[in-house]
Amino acid sequence: MEIFNLEQELEKYQPSLFNYAFSLTHNRDEAWDIVQDVNYLVLANRDKFESRQYPFRISFTFIKNRFISLWRAKKDIENKIIHLDSEKQYHFEPYDKIVIYQDYYYIMNIINQLTEQERVLTGLLIEGKHYDEIGKIMGVKKGTVKSRIHSLRKKLKGLFSEVIDL
Repeated sequence: MEIFNLEQELEKYQPSLFNYAFSLTHNRDEAWDIVQDVNYLVLANRDKFESRQYPFRISFTFIKNRFISLWRAKKDIENKIIHLDSEKQYHFEPYDKIVIYQDYYYIMNIINQLTEQERVLTGLLIEGKHYDEIGKIMGVKKGTVKSRIHSLRKKLKGLFSEVIDL
């Protein structure tokens, strides 16, 4: 009797799974993300798959369900976005200029209250760097980065307390 190897079976069906996910998403990266999520689900629940075809068949259902979940989440986010009228978007009244300058100086004052290290960390976060990348750039461990981010957020909440209702 031949031994069933789940990893080999999944690997064999990757092109079919990807094609199905791509047919749903029409986006290569999203399709690969969904396939990887499904692979993880199947491998994490390997004890539930007894036959050869079951993981393959259930993978298509998992892909469809994952796509639907992601689509709904994306739709919810798009519904929450405020769309501005393009003609009125950049129309300012004379007094608006003063408020904008006040906001700019207020924010710059807060930024100047941060240490050099906190400003670097803020910049890296704004650039969208991950904890590991920030750690390599700053020469610290991932846990230290997380701790510093927590402290920075706490400090910024305190500095912005008159503007932000907490």
